[in-house]
Amino acid sequence: MKSAASILVLAALSLAGCATQQGYAQKVYSWQGRDANELLAAWGTPTGQMTMPNGKQLYTYRTAYSQEMPIQSSGFYHPWSFSGGGSTYYSCTTNFVVDPRDHTIQSVSFDGNDCVAPPRK
Repeated sequence: MKSAASILVLAALSLAGCATQQGYAQKVYSWQGRDANELLAAWGTPTGQMTMPNGKQLYTYRTAYSQEMPIQSSGFYHPWSFSGGGSTYYSCTTNFVVDPRDHTIQSVSFDGNDCVAPPRK
């Protein structure tokens, strides 16, 4: 039973290791030229929405979280030496510019250290 759980954990970690920023770019840039209603159906309600001065709509999707890092002792010979600790902040902001006349996505941009996805084949 223990080995099955270990295999599942290793499989999940190996899949997570395949996610890249290039994979995310493939994912989001594939929305250019498509209907904004499809985007809303797939991605859900944006975390932010505004009308830009040029009349275009800007849909913004944001994710953010912090992950605590464990503190580890260096071992038997140096029990007073510690490493790790603290937290790491992860975020991703993705913007879609939509033409309100025909509801097509005209451009896409993203920024953040957690804008990753598996590359498409």
